[in-house]
Amino acid sequence: MSTAPTPAAPVPHIQHLPGARFPSGPTLASRVLAGDLFRLNPLPFMAGSAQRFGDLLHYRAAGRHIFQCNHPELVQEMLVQHARHHDRGIVMQKAQLVLGQGLLSSEDPHHMRQRRLAQPAFHRDRIAAYGRIIGDYAAHTTFAWRSGETRDLHDDMQLLSLRIVGKTLFNSELEAVNLRIARAIEAFMSFLPLAFLPASELLYKLPLPMMNRIRQSRRDLDELIYGLIAERRADNQDRGDLLSMLISAQDTEEGTGSMSDEQVRDECVTALLAGNETTANGLSFALWLIAQHPEAQQQLQAEASAALATGSNARNATASDYPALPFAHACFAEAMRLYPPVWTIARTAAEPYQWRGFEIPEGAVLLAPQWVVHRDPRFWAEPTLFRPERFLQPPAGSDPATRPKFAYFPFAAGSRQCIGEGLAWMEGVLILAAIARDWTLAPAPGAPSTLRLDPKVTLRPKDGIPLQLTRREA
Repeated sequence: MSTAPTPAAPVPHIQHLPGARFPSGPTLASRVLAGDLFRLNPLPFMAGSAQRFGDLLHYRAAGRHIFQCNHPELVQEMLVQHARHHDRGIVMQKAQLVLGQGLLSSEDPHHMRQRRLAQPAFHRDRIAAYGRIIGDYAAHTTFAWRSGETRDLHDDMQLLSLRIVGKTLFNSELEAVNLRIARAIEAFMSFLPLAFLPASELLYKLPLPMMNRIRQSRRDLDELIYGLIAERRADNQDRGDLLSMLISAQDTEEGTGSMSDEQVRDECVTALLAGNETTANGLSFALWLIAQHPEAQQQLQAEASAALATGSNARNATASDYPALPFAHACFAEAMRLYPPVWTIARTAAEPYQWRGFEIPEGAVLLAPQWVVHRDPRFWAEPTLFRPERFLQPPAGSDPATRPKFAYFPFAAGSRQCIGEGLAWMEGVLILAAIARDWTLAPAPGAPSTLRLDPKVTLRPKDGIPLQLTRREA
């Protein structure tokens, strides 16, 4: 029996004038006259620019050449094929002031060495061991909820994610430790947007109240982490946490030995920032979307009840439940499609090179915006709608089976793909199931039906996630 040929994915559409050095894009004058500036409102700016100028566009900002790629094929070229031409984006380069030389901010060859050393800490078996921690902490968080109340679940997800990362990274359950970590993370997050400024290194050193808080937070966190490192090196025991793995890791491939205390510190700070912020935001958006879609919530509740049991047989989630929660996985995936916590990826050209017939100058900034690609109607049917079934296997709905791989890249790609992706999936899926098994979520009375967003280093809900809670009958 013959079958219809599979439709090919659309090729990139690139606009340019004859003989132009760069692709077309918005001029400064047009942006100023329209009040359409990246820093004022980056999400509509990037989406609107993609609609007007195609899949590879160019403009100038702050004296730099900016290239924005809006097609999966170009995203793959930027993040994989052309990775050798790139350094980290400007923000991550400047972030070394607070993050050090961790995986988020370091350059090769240091980055590749650190990734080799850190990889065992995120091995599948190691991540599976953290499933019980995730389930227990999720139950502890929701135990404080009261039926009928309205809560800001973004606050709750931030605290829950912080407790999990404190336990999995440091094997710590001390609220005093978590409070110090929370203060440091918030201070670091307030500094990172300032990295766009040309003189951010000088700004960091000024005796301003904000800079004083950031520097003090770094000192507090360094005191905590270096103290834990010294303690672990003294007793030389594996306590089952990521810190133990980082300390014991040996570079057998290149024979460069183990990490120094400073390198371990940098990876711990990076794990705290990346592991807490992005997962908490992804969960917050997922809960908001579930509350807005009762049918999806009912399907999620049925799956969670079957997997985790109810009533007197109810138990906390563990890693072994993960395969039985495909719809929870689909809900978390769809939330990160619509509201990707990392909403754009930036790289800086370390050298001039040619791309698609255009010159990429040294120092140019290249952007691959998940916010744009994840909502492209060429690759996603009804792209602004919450449809978790897109991510069920086999593919369901009307989305094309030929959707390119890089139409979805919430955890980046290539050598810079998030090393903690597996842990993030485990955390997101188990927490969604734990909440859905016991609670029904609804929009808070009088709450707007759309979210105001805060796109800075990560994508956050600007006004939190206020939802009304109702405990489900056993």
